Amino acid sequence: MSKILNLSENTTDEDLRHLTTLLLYHLVEKSGGQIQFKLEDAHRVRESLATKMVQMQVGDEIRLRIINRLPELS
Repeated sequence: MSKILNLSENTTDEDLRHLTTLLLYHLVEKSGGQIQFKLEDAHRVRESLATKMVQMQVGDEIRLRIINRLPELS
């Protein structure tokens, strides 16, 4: 997966794993308690990340975004 950017300087890898897990639980809860997908769908999404960047902003709110990668970063 692409690098995660815009993290607070004080965020450790352990904090990041914890935040990522919380975001996943939050997403599942907001989706009615269940998310269903095929393994091939997950592989396709992961491959598409080659042209995208995953950005996590940590502050009072936690935001996770997938954005198009700038051409000079490809």
